[in-house]
Amino acid sequence: MMPIVLRRAMRLWAAIVALFLWPSAGCNAEGTGLVLRQTGQREDLWTIRCLTLEGQNRFRTAKNFEQALKKVKGLDPKLVQVFHGESSSAVYYGRYQRRYDAARRQESFKPDPLKDLNLIRQLSLTVDEKPVWPFALAVLDSSPTVPTGNPAWDLNNVDGYWALQIGVFYNEGEMRQRRRAAEQYCKILRDQGEEAYYHHGAVNSSVCVGVFPKEAIVEFQREDPLTGVVRSTSKIVNPRMLAAQKKYPINLQNGHKVYEIIYDPATGRKERFPHPSFPVKLPRADKLPAPRPRG
Repeated sequence: MMPIVLRRAMRLWAAIVALFLWPSAGCNAEGTGLVLRQTGQREDLWTIRCLTLEGQNRFRTAKNFEQALKKVKGLDPKLVQVFHGESSSAVYYGRYQRRYDAARRQESFKPDPLKDLNLIRQLSLTVDEKPVWPFALAVLDSSPTVPTGNPAWDLNNVDGYWALQIGVFYNEGEMRQRRRAAEQYCKILRDQGEEAYYHHGAVNSSVCVGVFPKEAIVEFQREDPLTGVVRSTSKIVNPRMLAAQKKYPINLQNGHKVYEIIYDPATGRKERFPHPSFPVKLPRADKLPAPRPRG
């Protein structure tokens, strides 16, 4: 008999069968067996993510790098942009339309970004009389200007501390709409009465259920009686989060169950364990006011 979790996953993914095309997930992944069709070009506008900045000075630093890039010979100053997120700022350059040939399994961009990418990576500046290459890790990325779904379902706009991640999406092969996929999965869950949310990172888009307080997870410390080493472990104690993890025990990746293969030296056997769902800290968690003392 098919497990309840797999049957539920198949029903969810069947609901978006006309929207996307998932890639094959490899020998350690199992999917729903569906062949899905991708439509639209919404996320096929790409750009060069020159660098990502964090910290309290990121706004000013990003502005300085933006102005510097606009003065570089060979770059169009109108194509330099800065986008600020909850915890990071990123400097982008260019607009490149991506095309994917499914028959040949080849991708191409118009215009070709390679020349711009190499130029940006080689730009340097002098700090303390030493050369520094701030854009050495510049990469192609889908455009941050892509519109998102319902803002009320975006974890960036949610007050809370924890959520339970049950799915993640990333662009791979013919799957190039990870943002839209996460938003659609979120909508399906919402239509079924779940408190579902999405979150778009620089590379991945995740789907979570529930919003839980900081006290939902408790950290325990235990000292090893032989070595004296203190080890910390975290445990979910919130009944709602425990119920959510029981209902959604697996963190699906592009619609597939992905397994970790662990070798047991005692028995010589290899065992497969699906990647479990897990708690994630919300973007606004550290901005919550401290709880008032009781008394």
